Amino acid sequence: MAHRTKFWHLLPIVLGVLAVGGLLVGAQPAAALSANVCMQTNYTNHGNTQKLQCTANDVRVAEVTNIDVISGGECHLEDGVKVCTCNQGGNVTFSADYKVELTAQTRYDIGIYFASDGDGNGDGALTGACVLTTLDGNSSNPVQLDASPDVCGDIDAAHNPQLLNLTLTVACQGDAEGKLKLPNCTSWRQPGSNEVCDEATDAFPGSPSKCNCQPGFTIDIFVETATIEVTKTALTPTVPETGGSVTYSVAVKNLAEQATVTLDSLTDDLYGDITTTGHDGITATDCAVGVPIAAQATYTCMFTVEVGPGDAGETITDTVTACGTDNFGHSNLCDDDDATVTYSDVPEAPSLTKTATATACTVDATYAVVVTNNSAQDTLTLNSLSDDKFGNITAAHAAGGGFEQVVSTDCSVPQTIASSGNYSCSFVGRISTCSGTHTNTVTGSATDDDGATYDGTTDPPLKDDATVSVQVSF
Repeated sequence: MAHRTKFWHLLPIVLGVLAVGGLLVGAQPAAALSANVCMQTNYTNHGNTQKLQCTANDVRVAEVTNIDVISGGECHLEDGVKVCTCNQGGNVTFSADYKVELTAQTRYDIGIYFASDGDGNGDGALTGACVLTTLDGNSSNPVQLDASPDVCGDIDAAHNPQLLNLTLTVACQGDAEGKLKLPNCTSWRQPGSNEVCDEATDAFPGSPSKCNCQPGFTIDIFVETATIEVTKTALTPTVPETGGSVTYSVAVKNLAEQATVTLDSLTDDLYGDITTTGHDGITATDCAVGVPIAAQATYTCMFTVEVGPGDAGETITDTVTACGTDNFGHSNLCDDDDATVTYSDVPEAPSLTKTATATACTVDATYAVVVTNNSAQDTLTLNSLSDDKFGNITAAHAAGGGFEQVVSTDCSVPQTIASSGNYSCSFVGRISTCSGTHTNTVTGSATDDDGATYDGTTDPPLKDDATVSVQVSF
């Protein structure tokens, strides 16, 4: 048949998508990507006005294997298995073997179109940005059924499948499962309609149906979105119940294999922005935002806060949240972790004072007793009050058993004394002599709400004495 006029030189050049292949399986030269053109455009540029339907399935790209990422990602071993990833938002360049399969009788002038833009139009490689190659004799199982100068390879049952090794540069975009999208279309001519094909753009459908498109085709390169892991540690695990300073460390690890993460924020649910001081009790920090964290690297920092008083055994638990953006444009990448600080007991001994008043040769003396809780945090329980001369001073009783008489008393136990509070009472003791001095000592026993016990043997002791001077007067 007559040689057709070429229109492909009128096509705009699509930058960044043409690549030259490496070595073919069997050490043969790899097929070259021959043109920057999508299939509908190429079909139209050859004077055809119809819209391609691509309802047939005679030739298709069946499988892509032996993938090796050259740039825009990487391949590594996981438990002995090769895993390849690419950086979403950029381009990935990779080499691979492409299995081109015949599902019908002999077909001529095979064209293979790959979408290099992730197929934003959803039509495979009919429109958008594409690259085109042919079965040009450089496959692992080549066949050329047309006479020279035809250079576009063919396929028949004896040479099925064809295996091409190509290097492609395409947009790193993933499907719902994270696999790299590689939409493609294939074109062919049936026996009797094959013409002289002496350049790549002569490989276009013989009619609107003589093509096959796979818009959902994917390969085993996984598109990566970075993730981070936050670890918060209380470097000061305990703080006195009177309050004090607490220092925390924060570690943010970038778990990605390729992506870099830049920190956008570091906040605490109790203390707010931990990168600045002078608010919410934060007194010092070396934490910062805008910090880039390389793949598999960790950023660490510390901040210090002042906490108020609490009761022994109580805890403070707060959570730090870190958020960042990776270099592929994924934002709001966040994680959090908490840490707990426990209040420790600060024992503070109470004190007891006693005074006495009496008149000359008065046998009944009134004694005032005051028990003071010197702790600013703990509640005190007064359990007993006794006198070495009068015995139990919380109940009136006659002299006996080695003790003098308690005429009356308003002292009673137990008594609960609030922090920084006191308890006051008095009793009247009858002195058995009416001359000289009379000295006696009141001792108490008490327990605070942390279980600490205080009595006449503790340091300082919970006791005090008083002396009455008794004289005879007429």
